Order: sequence, then C-alpha cells, then structure tokens
Amino acid sequence: MAKDKRYAWRLMAAIGALALIATACGDGAEDPVDDAEETEDVADPGDDDPADDEPRADDYCEPGGETPIVWAHEQEPPDLHLDDPNNNLSIASWIRQAMLEGPYGVSSETTFIPELVESEDVSENDDGSWQYTFTLRDDVVWSDGTPITAADVQGTYEIIMEGFDFETGEGGTYLFGSRAAAGYTLIDPDSWEVDGQTYSFSTQEFFSGYQGWFDPVFPTHILTDADTANEAFPNWELDGEILPSSGPMIFENWDRGVSMTLTRNDDYHGANEANFDVRNPGAACTSGVQINFVADTDAQINALLAGEADLIMTQPQVAFGERIATDDNFTVASEAGPVWEHWGLNTNNVHLSDPDVREGLAFALDKRPVMQALYTPLFGDLLPDVGLGNVYWMSNQPAYEDHQAEAGYGVGDSDAAAASFEAAGYSLNGDGVWEHPDNGPLTLRVGTTGGNQLRELQIQIMQEQLREQGVDIEIDNVPGAAYFGERPFSPEAIACATSGGEEGDCTIWDLTQFAWVGGPWPGAGHNAFLSGSGNNPYGYANPEFDAKADECDATVDPDERAACYNELSQYVTTRNIDPDGLVVLPITQKPSFFAFSNVRLLEGAVAPDANAAGPIVHVVDYLPAS
Repeated sequence: MAKDKRYAWRLMAAIGALALIATACGDGAEDPVDDAEETEDVADPGDDDPADDEPRADDYCEPGGETPIVWAHEQEPPDLHLDDPNNNLSIASWIRQAMLEGPYGVSSETTFIPELVESEDVSENDDGSWQYTFTLRDDVVWSDGTPITAADVQGTYEIIMEGFDFETGEGGTYLFGSRAAAGYTLIDPDSWEVDGQTYSFSTQEFFSGYQGWFDPVFPTHILTDADTANEAFPNWELDGEILPSSGPMIFENWDRGVSMTLTRNDDYHGANEANFDVRNPGAACTSGVQINFVADTDAQINALLAGEADLIMTQPQVAFGERIATDDNFTVASEAGPVWEHWGLNTNNVHLSDPDVREGLAFALDKRPVMQALYTPLFGDLLPDVGLGNVYWMSNQPAYEDHQAEAGYGVGDSDAAAASFEAAGYSLNGDGVWEHPDNGPLTLRVGTTGGNQLRELQIQIMQEQLREQGVDIEIDNVPGAAYFGERPFSPEAIACATSGGEEGDCTIWDLTQFAWVGGPWPGAGHNAFLSGSGNNPYGYANPEFDAKADECDATVDPDERAACYNELSQYVTTRNIDPDGLVVLPITQKPSFFAFSNVRLLEGAVAPDANAAGPIVHVVDYLPAS
C-alpha cells in the first residue's frame, strides 16, 4: 500500500532560474515567476483569472482573418535539435513550443500546468520509493492522425536513455545535456507500465522536477530510436518528410538566413482545459506563423511600425522603450521572469583561477549604474535597483535572498576590492592596473552577443567602472548567436572546462556575458554548475555541490527545498560555503520585451517568458485582423 501523499493537480509554483538555455541576441532570456515553491490548485483559476470573464468560445476565430502572423526576431537558431548541449538556444525552444507538446506546459505565472496530461498521482510507497502515475488526455493526436498514447511517452524515455550505462553514469546516443541533472537516471527502467493513455514508473527517491520529464513527447511512431531522432530534429524532417506535430503548428520550410514558416495544424486537439491562459478551444485562427530573422534592432522596430510584422519578443533594447512602448498601436506585455543576465568567470584563466581575484571583481563591480541606465528606463521599478544576487530564485519570488549583497558584492567597494587583489599577490602598477609578479597585469577580455546594443552598453558601463578600480577590461564580442559556439561553448573551451584545464583550450575566453533562461523548476539550473557538465563553461567542479543538488531535488517539503536551493546559489555566487566558489556575477533578472500590434491583430496572446514557453506557445489565441 502507498502512503497517501498525492500531488495530483497541485502544481509547484516554483519559478526557476535557469533551464540551461542560453540566450543570444534576442530571446528574452526569459522569465517565470510565482510563489516560490508554494502549491496552487490549477483546477480553480480564482476570481481574478481572466478566463472567468472571457470563457472559451467555439466561434473565437470568426471575427478575424486567415492571414499568417509575422514574428520578427533577431536570432536564428543553428538548428532545431534543442536537447543538443551545443545548440540549446531559447529561440529553438520558442519555435518548437508551437509544434510539440509535453505532459505539462508553463503558465504565464511560470507554474507547471497540464498540457497532454489529464491526471497525475505521485505517492510514496511503504519501502520509501516513489510511484508516478499519469494519464494522458484521450483526445490527443499527432498531425498525421496517429493517436498520442502513453507508449509515446515511454518511447521518448527510451530514446533519451538509449546507450546510457547506469553503472558508469556515462554514454547515451541521443544528444542530451545531463540525464542525471534532468532526473531521468532516477527512473527505474524496469518499472514502466503502459496501458493505453496511462503510464507509470517508480524512483527510489522523490524528484521535485518530475513535471518537466518528457517535455516534449516525441512522435515515436516516426522516431523509433536515438539515431533517428538525432537525424530528424535539426532540420525537422526525416527522409524528406516533415515531422508530425502535437501542437497547433506544423513545420513547413526554413529559408536559412531569412525566415522560417510554420503552418496551421487543422487537426489540433486544442489546449488543455486546465490551461487558463488560453481562450481559443481549438485550432489556431491564423493560417500560420512566419518568423523573420532580423538581426538589427532598428530593422525589427521599423518592420513593426510599417505593419510588416505583428509581434516581437526579444531581449530588451533601449530603442524599444523609445519607439514601441509609447506607441498606442502596440500592446507591451513584458513581465519579470526567470532569466538572469550575468558575467561568468573562466576559472581556468590564469588570473581568475584565484578565488581572491574573483572576489576582488565582485567587490569592484557596481550593478546600480547598469540598472539605472539600462533597465529602469524600460521597466520602471519592476526590478530591484541593486541588481540580482541569486541564481536559483528570482527577485520577485518569496524564497529570494540577495546573497551577493549580503556578501558586500556589487556596490563598488574599492577598499574591499583592493584587499582581495592584494591577498592574491597583486599590486598597482604605474598605469593604475593591478599586476601580479608572475601572471602580469590584470587584463581580462569580456565578450557577449555582438550587435545587442543593451548588452554592449552594459559591458561598456562595467568596463569603465572596473578600470577605475584597477582592472583592465578588453571587449571581445562576436556577432549574434555565433558568440556561443566561438567562445564559452566552443568544443575546445568546454573540453577545458570539463577536464579541469587538462584538455582543450583554456584561453578562448576570460569573462562572458549572457543570460540563462529559467522555468518552473529551479533544479533545471544545476547543469550550469555541475562537475563535468557540458553546459558548465566556467569550469566549476565541487562534489559537495553536486551532492547538494541531488539532495535539494529529492526534498519533499517545499520550504526546506526552497532553502536548499538558496544554499546552492551561495556556492557559485559567493564564497560563503565554498572558498573556491564564486564563479558567476549575476547582474539582473531580465524580462524579455514582448509587444504585439493592435492594428494587425484583433487579439494578442499570452507569452510566458520561459524556456518551455515563448511568444507562440499559445499561438491559437492570436487573431489576425484580416
């Protein structure tokens, strides 16, 4: 008999820091936000929910037209194989959300919400193991007419785990970041039971991120093994045939360097009734979505103003506030979310390998001028003017603690910075730059996604203030998404990071500036810091951190779990727990800039700013004007 500890439809409102999806020039690095680890009954939207006033209507699309909507975006993905750790950009995730669904989706409040799932039962057995039972909706189908069943979920698991050695913890044919961090290694492969729409399995311990499993469910009647999935996902086709969709859109074509086109899935089964963000009960009103890849910010704005584009959701730029936010022809619906902008430190760099130097940078940096100059004009008091000090909880979550402020970082403390640099053996040279007798002047390169004006200005502000503190910063940007593959996530750089500096090339980058994208589950952020993770460019490796990450994920009590994630944050943002920690300097929680045309659209749509959401996840609600 199982103890009655059910979590059916009581979904964690935990909002996550990262989901291991780096953002380059424009994917709103993202979002999420809600009651830190509280639970809420998703079956009751509450008196204030807009769904109460505007119920779903079968004739939702009748007032509009059949034209495609146009999304102007600055970043083009290299391919659509999102699980590939070398290609996990949020733009790929956002595009895929309209084509593939999972058991759960992400709400506008960045909580888990039912998508393909109809019911769940998660309970503890008498022997301490945990049993997970889920039933899919009975009306869900692939766009080719094939029913979506529990067998697809098990098949997805088998593709992900194919070739993985449970004894060594290594291997895996399917390109995937970390099966352990995602919790897949906890599932007993022999415990699966599948019956029609119902599937169940067990784990030896509770896993708090279980609602993120199998997102998305693969079309396993087409993708029968891992090699086939790896072959099909990059270009979204297999043997010349387009992959079937479970979502409201079907892939049509990709004119690389120009645009991507999705077309309406006329047989779409409709959004889950428990998803109160969605008003349209059926297929999309629009005939499709055209994504125009427009790298230049002014060109994106001009396309919107000229009526050549309907919507934009991207990283904030000063120009958006000046030209779009004040225009009555557009609705701006940006919200704070689980995206955090940061400076990452290469711990295998000759200077940054010394934690005293890293701490000196943390003391020298003043986040306030960055916030005042770049974020407050766009978002007002939505974000704290002291910036962000946590990487597991965001500033508008109840569990948030500003660990960097508590340590005295991020306020430009020149005395504390000098003491740290001196402790590392540095002294000021004739040029006013800290210099080490063996390692030379404290000159560090910092890079980001070139062409992103806000990020470039952010670096320039920080470069100037650090120079006043005796740190020489050189700018090393690479245009757009190419930055990631050429700098922190290049094969040689990752080889250095995962080997502790024994392999690869440790000189490719020194400091990196980009954003991590979050979701409803904070544990998704582990991959950026776990020892040997392909998503960890910093080179941080601490077995205690790795063990603590597992402990947090297995903690059932939500308050204890929230505190545990706060401990994890301190490992990497301070030296409070790990004297060799402090490998990231979080700058701010960064909302994406989301706006849509009031002229070309009769109705807009909710666009959750998280890796498993984005501007077209609820494309069914966009209603073209003609």
